Amino acid sequence: MINVLNIDGQRLTPCVLDRAWREVNRARAVWIDEQTIQLLYNPFLYREYRKAALKRDRYTCLWCGRSGTTVDHIIPSSKGGSDRPYNLLAACMECNTKRGDRPAFAYWREKVRFAPRRVRLMYRIVKANVHHQLNRLS
Repeated sequence: MINVLNIDGQRLTPCVLDRAWREVNRARAVWIDEQTIQLLYNPFLYREYRKAALKRDRYTCLWCGRSGTTVDHIIPSSKGGSDRPYNLLAACMECNTKRGDRPAFAYWREKVRFAPRRVRLMYRIVKANVHHQLNRLS
């Protein structure tokens, strides 16, 4: 098990080595020593971001219109996507799983005939991509 410290250096629940490497590879944590990582974000704030995105989207999957109980990263975390609300949208488990880490535009083209709120969905995708590009430039 790997020790996990939050931004302030307080000890959190330990994690397995694979999870520690995933957080480091996504630039969300740094190695302090061979048994300890320190997070570069507040994991408790992410919970609030998730709740805000679900509430904003009325707990409705923007991909298919069914009940949305998970959040989908428009720009996947594995590709440098943020955990901020502008990069999150409500999704059902099926759509979230099917999409995986494919680009949102590609998945949107597959689902466009079925997406009940196409304009809202496209707006969210474009907005997230603009934020992502601006963050990469700064």
